[in-house]
Amino acid sequence: MGVNVRPAAREALRQLGNRWSGHPAASAVGQCLAAAAGGLILAGAAAGPVLLPLPLALSMALGLGLRSFGAYAGGCLGYALLWGWDRGMESMAAGLLAEACLCIFGDQLSRENRWFAPGSAAVFTLLVGFLFLLEQRFAPAAVWQLALRAGVASGGCVLFRRGLLEEGLTRLLLPAALVSGLCAWEAGGFSPGLAAGCMLSAAALPTPAALPAAVLCGLALELHPRGCGGAAAVLLLAALLARDRKRWLTAMGCWLLAVLAGVLLTGAGPQLLAAAILGGALARLLPAGRLFGWERAAGRGDARLTAAAGLFAQLAKTLEAAVPPRTDPETAAAFDRVADRVCRLCSQFDDCWGRRLGETCAMLDRAAPAMEARGKAVQEDLPEAFWSRCRHSEGFLAAINRELDDRSCRRQSRRRLYESRVVVARQFQTLARALVQPPQRTESAPRFTPELCCRSRGRGGAPLSGDQTASFCQGQWYYVLLCDGMGAGRAARAEAGTAVAVLRQLLQAGATPQEAMESLNGLYLLRDDGAFATVDLLQISLFSGEGTLYKWGAAPSYLKTKGEVRQIGTASPPPGIGAGEAHRPEETRLSLARGEMLVLVSDGAGGEMAERFIRQYGGHAPEDLATGVLRCTEAQGGEDDRTAAVLALRRAVSL
Repeated sequence: MGVNVRPAAREALRQLGNRWSGHPAASAVGQCLAAAAGGLILAGAAAGPVLLPLPLALSMALGLGLRSFGAYAGGCLGYALLWGWDRGMESMAAGLLAEACLCIFGDQLSRENRWFAPGSAAVFTLLVGFLFLLEQRFAPAAVWQLALRAGVASGGCVLFRRGLLEEGLTRLLLPAALVSGLCAWEAGGFSPGLAAGCMLSAAALPTPAALPAAVLCGLALELHPRGCGGAAAVLLLAALLARDRKRWLTAMGCWLLAVLAGVLLTGAGPQLLAAAILGGALARLLPAGRLFGWERAAGRGDARLTAAAGLFAQLAKTLEAAVPPRTDPETAAAFDRVADRVCRLCSQFDDCWGRRLGETCAMLDRAAPAMEARGKAVQEDLPEAFWSRCRHSEGFLAAINRELDDRSCRRQSRRRLYESRVVVARQFQTLARALVQPPQRTESAPRFTPELCCRSRGRGGAPLSGDQTASFCQGQWYYVLLCDGMGAGRAARAEAGTAVAVLRQLLQAGATPQEAMESLNGLYLLRDDGAFATVDLLQISLFSGEGTLYKWGAAPSYLKTKGEVRQIGTASPPPGIGAGEAHRPEETRLSLARGEMLVLVSDGAGGEMAERFIRQYGGHAPEDLATGVLRCTEAQGGEDDRTAAVLALRRAVSL
């Protein structure tokens, strides 16, 4: 009986591929080869008789590294294969000087000054082109062609860099440039650039990028000397007629019919029609949503999320519509029940609760406020005239105290039930908003880079601390969390870790900081085990440097500026004590845009010595400040864990 080795071989190859695909060296080699392939294709880009220095723009956009060298080497090879050494020498020499400039000045200058790379590309293009102009005696055509090449080198560097980092229309520029480069590669009289341009235009149909993709790809095909005249008009007409079709087959049919009509009207030629048929077939395999930065229309999964969000919102409204806690009955009703239970069989009942009813009720009404305030009735609450007639004083007092206890229990039970309804309603509201929260998109690179340092010590110098810190980015926002678990040691660490995990997941799901902290408060209330963790939550924008610090039961924080130290926060109960407007986190607006440093400390690391050290510190390093805060509080001893987290915003590297 034979053994089928094909499945085993396929599994071995799959495991080998998975192992090497995640290797750093394999990733670097793959990126270098991709950059080289891009430079090779872009070497064919042209606008009429002018060769566009797009490989130079790509290499400068990638910055110093193997990818940049790969793009330059691929471009040199492309110029040699497509146009010959003589015609491509000018672009190759400018690229060599630009790479040497990157090596001399380093990549840091290129990233700190966003105009360094595009400026260098333009300067070296003009410098090398000037030498070639000397041979042509500054012919007018050669002068404007040089100006065009310099502008393309500089502008292409800027646009390629933005297109590689961001989503949106700039993401379309590199594919359109590759279409222009592919036009120079012909196989059997057929240009792959035509098929690539039609494929990209057809793949963009389900997205809002349909019209921009048609225009850019059409212009790339029309401006290239080996391209196709009238391609821009044909592809734009096809995109206009097919972009609103919901079903893919219907959209593709309309698109092909529009291309056919455009070819007949403009006389573009049969090659464009053949390329449209081939490109339309290949477009089905292209992940358009990832390429162009827009997702397809909401499907069944999005509809289910919307329905679930509506359900949670309706449940929240239902719970909010519930009546608030009922007020307790008047104290007179409690006295009536005591009289029925204790005094009904007494021989003085008719005298006390009959002939002298008004006098008895007046004495009990005067004593009621003191009983309610104390929560217990004592003999001194009623006058001697009352006790002189009462024959069951001890039983009467005991019955009143039982009524007061029952009343207090009912009040607490109703209050707890009301708080639970409020907590669950807010949880439903948070879930409803999180389910329909649109994904946050970053339109440009952030202006600031966070620099955070956390130092922590356990109680008595132990390495295990009950404090937990976390930091993460969500869209334009940067979050810092510091939670101090009740007590010290492993149990406190677990409690603080739970609080950090809950808050982090809620924030990443789209909840606001207020909603996240109220959800944690509700969790503590519903759990009702007496365990909690204090919360410091900072939300700050990496674009403006402005943010908000939310504190709930945490030790005061400090905002250090150049000339002063500002204390933030006051002593307050931790979350888990109650619900409602009286139980909310403290909010403080602040800014770190001008070099300020924010110091978050747990209970064990705060105090006068820590504040004195922060005021005296004259440096700008968060590591030194956090370490110094912990060292100055070591002399205090104490029975609590110590944590200091220092955050500063630095100017981000310009791209």
